[in-house]
Amino acid sequence: MLNIDKIKEIVEDMGIELDEQTQEILEILSETPIISENTIAEKLEIKINAARKSLYKLHSVGFVEYTKEKDAEKKWWYIYFWELNQKKLLDIYLRHKQKIAKKNEETIVAEREFEFQTKDGTLKFKYEEALANEFVSPENGRPLVQIDNLNFIQQLETDIQTLNTQITDIKLLQEKYKEEMTKLIIAEEVPEEPKKKPKKKIVAKVAKK
Repeated sequence: MLNIDKIKEIVEDMGIELDEQTQEILEILSETPIISENTIAEKLEIKINAARKSLYKLHSVGFVEYTKEKDAEKKWWYIYFWELNQKKLLDIYLRHKQKIAKKNEETIVAEREFEFQTKDGTLKFKYEEALANEFVSPENGRPLVQIDNLNFIQQLETDIQTLNTQITDIKLLQEKYKEEMTKLIIAEEVPEEPKKKPKKKIVAKVAKK
């Protein structure tokens, strides 16, 4: 199971900005399997609407879920129960890293494809295209400049290596989480052994002479 520090690290790494109140609610969710928004509001001494606003922000990212039940006293009122889904959090985090890695790979392909560009960098050309245009911009006739992107490509390649390491680490976290959840399910399914009643001591009676 992920602790709150790791959860906050993941959320921050994905570029999700949380205000202080939402961070406090995230911490409460990490400590409690399922909790009502009423209880959260009471814990933080805030209004239910304020708690709900932060909860919906977390829900919009995709790793906080809710169920609702009718209030026993107010039949027209629903009580919302919230939980942090760590599996979904790791799934979202994995896709986030994979998306960045893929984008970097596509950028490298594009950067290697073009060799010339306009001075302001708005238009790029393959060698054959630049040659056909006599190495001048078709828009304003100014000379094209050769693209010097070796350092940029090398940096992207380094970033991809780092991302691939992070992706491997996330997959290991997913496996660990899966194993821990499996153990919990098995533990819940195994019935407790009935307590054995202590055996009564048999005292041998001595015959009177």
